[in-house]
Amino acid sequence: MLYDSLAEIGRYTGISPHLDKAIHFIRTHDLAALPLGRTEVDGDNVFVNVMEANAIPGEGRGFETHARYMDIQIDLEGTELCQSAQGELRESEPYDPQRDIAIWEGDATSTVVLGPGRFVLYFVGEAHKPSILHGEDARLKKAVFKVRG
Repeated sequence: MLYDSLAEIGRYTGISPHLDKAIHFIRTHDLAALPLGRTEVDGDNVFVNVMEANAIPGEGRGFETHARYMDIQIDLEGTELCQSAQGELRESEPYDPQRDIAIWEGDATSTVVLGPGRFVLYFVGEAHKPSILHGEDARLKKAVFKVRG
């Protein structure tokens, strides 16, 4: 997991060619101006989903993992918490290759506060729970980059 300000995202180039493409796109485009839905950056290797959602409490929800894609989560409007879990996890929903997701039960080991100007990147296989309510305003507009691992 990487957590930092968007102003510092360029520090993370060189990890993978697909991640470099995502970082270049983030640094050279106004993400708030992107339309809702999917925008392709490099076909199925790198794309971004812009969505409006409501953050919800984290209790009772599992952690997600992905086998093919890293996630870069960026709040364009609103603020949310994102948790990660390391250590022993119990599978609650088996891996769905169509959606590239499995759901796990376990204990949160870290929590970050997103909001405009920050990002969190979860690598392939890292258990994470996004869109957790932080404060009273649940409204979010977010960009989730999917980056082939």
